[in-house]
Amino acid sequence: GLPENLKKSAKWSNYSQAVQTNWDLYSQKIGVPMTEWAKQQVPLVQDTVFYPFSGPDFTTVYQLFPNAKRYVMVAMQNAGRPLDLGDLTATTTEQNLDLLTSAWKHYGTHGFFVTEYLDKYFYSTPSRIGASTFLTTFLNLHGFQVDRVVPIEVLPNGEVKELSADTEKWRSVRFNASKDGKQIVLDYLKIDLSNEGFAKSPENLELIRREVRQPVLFKAASHLPQNNNFSVIANEVLKNAPLVVQDETGIKYTALMDTYNVALYGKFVVAHHSFTSYHGDLAKGFAQRNDVKPLTFRFGYFKDGNYALIVALRK
Repeated sequence: GLPENLKKSAKWSNYSQAVQTNWDLYSQKIGVPMTEWAKQQVPLVQDTVFYPFSGPDFTTVYQLFPNAKRYVMVAMQNAGRPLDLGDLTATTTEQNLDLLTSAWKHYGTHGFFVTEYLDKYFYSTPSRIGASTFLTTFLNLHGFQVDRVVPIEVLPNGEVKELSADTEKWRSVRFNASKDGKQIVLDYLKIDLSNEGFAKSPENLELIRREVRQPVLFKAASHLPQNNNFSVIANEVLKNAPLVVQDETGIKYTALMDTYNVALYGKFVVAHHSFTSYHGDLAKGFAQRNDVKPLTFRFGYFKDGNYALIVALRK
């Protein structure tokens, strides 16, 4: 719980207000239209969903797959222990709240966190704001109660093992949460998904091999799945995933077309200017096909005012 003096402080009310205001802004502009779209366009998934390159973005995976029982998110940021603002001294609290406030303002407008900012949050304050602090907030904003949080690690066979809460470094974390009597598991794993990362930590490849048999989501993934250094995960997804929902930064469009029925939404002319060398094939697909459907919300990077979504269902 929060100490009374913190609850009453201007910084705290400023932060709570920023979260709420930006959440309302996000919900209205992005969250609600995305949820409605998913009901029509994304097949129902009741088991597990795998979200690599996720950052702490529980919201998107939950809105697209609201009926899943387990969510597996993988990214490069440390999970850390969820921040207990009650345990902090006034000065670190103020620093943290300033940072968290700016993070939420960006999220409210754009619907994603910027990777380098997340690293900055982690390293710029003594209390190390990791992914789990954002995940806790997201779960709460979606009406979940967090029943339990424990650190986890990947075993050699790719299974996930819970660790003792006394573990010093929480790199990866499991949340058990509930809402309206329904229970979910959210596993957030700090894993390097590059080919080199798998070579160094073969247990992570075993984990990926298990999880790619589930529906997969890619969003704002910096076009890494199209990069040769990430060919292992891209190929595992292509070989095994029954369903892929992604923006233009996920698996290469022509590769998907070989084994999936691919539906296109929105508009795609050219990649975001940070990623100039990508995606002639997708632009061509959008230009040539006459069955592209509209998209009424932002998804991923802002490119010339356009957003693109792809739903690929294995043939």
